[in-house]
Amino acid sequence: MSGDHMSKILLEAALGKKTNKIPLWLMRQAGRYLPEYRDIRQKHSTLEMFKTPSIAAEITLQPLKRFQLDGAIIYADILLIPDAMGLNLSFVEKEGPRFGKTIRSSSDLSQILKDFENPLNVVEKLSYVGETIERVKGSLSPETTLLGFAGAPFTVASYMIEGGSGTKGDFFETKKLMFREPETFHRLMMTLTSATIEYLKMQIHAGAEVIQLFESWSSALSPQQYREYCYPYSKVIVDEIKKYAPVIKFFGQGATLTAETLSINPNVYSVDWRQDLSFASKLFEDSKIALQGNLDPLLLYAPQKLLEQKLEECLKVGSAHPHGYIFNLGHGCTQNTPIENVDFLVKYVNNYKIS
Repeated sequence: MSGDHMSKILLEAALGKKTNKIPLWLMRQAGRYLPEYRDIRQKHSTLEMFKTPSIAAEITLQPLKRFQLDGAIIYADILLIPDAMGLNLSFVEKEGPRFGKTIRSSSDLSQILKDFENPLNVVEKLSYVGETIERVKGSLSPETTLLGFAGAPFTVASYMIEGGSGTKGDFFETKKLMFREPETFHRLMMTLTSATIEYLKMQIHAGAEVIQLFESWSSALSPQQYREYCYPYSKVIVDEIKKYAPVIKFFGQGATLTAETLSINPNVYSVDWRQDLSFASKLFEDSKIALQGNLDPLLLYAPQKLLEQKLEECLKVGSAHPHGYIFNLGHGCTQNTPIENVDFLVKYVNNYKIS
């Protein structure tokens, strides 16, 4: 590893090394709570911003101009792969993502795959993400780590089946397909797995140094369902991408899946805010897996005295973890997060003395 890489504290922690300062970045650090983002948002649609590398690069860099962060995460979305597959993604104001087409049967999937036999096509159609990464990479300071990401197959599939952000409910259509047409479901998961691997390799080739895989909706599954319908696909992606860059695995509401999480064996386990950080640290003590997380993002709305207390608790446990620790939220910054509290948090973490 080059000397340039060794100055990147977040990359070091992601590789399982103890660092003399706690590195930090924040999920959704670029976005709606920043006035400079809202200014751009007034002029462009969400999809236009994702698909225009000059705009996406500018948005990626906005929080780094404001705060002293150790990582920049590319401005993109976990649903760009299904959009590239022809499902016609759009973003509806106050509702979130919507797809023009859904996959609820074998014939729906066959129709989509007719135009999409080769997962490598995804990389061609998503070349704008690679260009964004290259632009950001050229603007980052040498000590800042560049993060790429993708959604894990089950999470992405659930949006494709439900048709959008209806996934926040009971995952009715997803589970119906899973149980009624398991072959169709597994075929969709295999397609997404292949496409995701190629997409992430493209991101790494363009300059991403650490990859986060978002398993945001794993909580929809029981441990047995997770093992059957979800685990094999995430495992294949993590094992393959780890050959090229460290992988952070984020489990949304993953507290019911701790044994399954352990066996996926990412470089870094991103701990959801509903989980106990000290429990996670004990769980991963022998596995050489680093930790990331896990402050409740809504604590950024709390009085600074309470925020300080909770930061102290989180950093004390995280910094004692034997295999590297990255501070982050247990989920993303929300739309109305007070900027002054983000500023307070960043300064507090940067000044934290590891005992």
